[in-house]
Amino acid sequence: MSYLAIDIGAGTQDVLMYKEGELLENSPKLIFPSPTKLFSEKIKNIGSDLFISGGVMGGGPITKALRNHINKGYNVFISKDAARTIKDDLKKVESWGFHIVEAVENPHLELSDIDFGLFEILQKKALYEEFDKILVAVQDHGFIEGQSDRITRIDFLKKFLDGDLSKAFFDKNTPIPQNFSRFRNIREAISNHCKIDFGITDTGIVAALGALYKNEKRPAVTIDVGNGHTFAALIHEEYKISSFFEHHTGMLDKKKIRYFVNKMIRGKLTNEEIFNDGGHGAHRFSGKSCTEDVPLFITGPNRHLFFDGNDGVIFASPAGDTMITGSVGLLMQQNVL
Repeated sequence: MSYLAIDIGAGTQDVLMYKEGELLENSPKLIFPSPTKLFSEKIKNIGSDLFISGGVMGGGPITKALRNHINKGYNVFISKDAARTIKDDLKKVESWGFHIVEAVENPHLELSDIDFGLFEILQKKALYEEFDKILVAVQDHGFIEGQSDRITRIDFLKKFLDGDLSKAFFDKNTPIPQNFSRFRNIREAISNHCKIDFGITDTGIVAALGALYKNEKRPAVTIDVGNGHTFAALIHEEYKISSFFEHHTGMLDKKKIRYFVNKMIRGKLTNEEIFNDGGHGAHRFSGKSCTEDVPLFITGPNRHLFFDGNDGVIFASPAGDTMITGSVGLLMQQNVL
């Protein structure tokens, strides 16, 4: 079987094509600007009113670019589905000056997390046959009206993980909750475009898996220092997870992340402590705790903000490339690595 694995973050989308039985090191890969960054650059070069269609995708840079466009005096007409890219609370989106409509004809941009045209070019250039399965990782906060999306997200992660990294993904047999529109839009895009099998999951989960590729040390802590968020987990045999926390990378520093990680290892970190510090939260699945000499496997594009080669940590680099950690984790969930 052949796989297309796409790990989509705030800064990059990390793409890995893999055929079962082949060397991972020989597999084609691409580190490319994230969809939200690419769309934001296109918006900066348009000097007129904007018409936007498509579905929900990752926000961040594109949200900033669109709001700047409105501040320049232009109108932005955006379809209802695409408007959830800005914020799930559509009343809030309208209050920022967006014109939300049911549908947009002849749009300047059609929003999507997945650029099928790009991947079809890669497939042909690498002489791959049709992929048997598409695997995608994104972060979806979810939305419940009147509730902080930080609470919604941490509640989702508790149920989705259920103490096991390897089984936390959606496939054709697993319903995606209605209030997680980004996950659902990816499923719909795949089903409409190519109608092949798929797996959809969360970026933090596959980063934790990929960080332990071909490493049997347990227990172990994995820390993914992403462009937007940092996800840390205490992991045991068979990728069982006893605790985790998720925070905003920009709100952490070297001292703070060590403090939170050490408390997590000892089983003392609470959800309230992370949440009150501005992070998403924390959770403990079991009573397992460890000593502070547990090995730390570090990944993510901003890992050097908090760690260097002199602090005893291990920089994860599956197949020699830290940037494909999440993509490797996607394949590990399918039991092909």
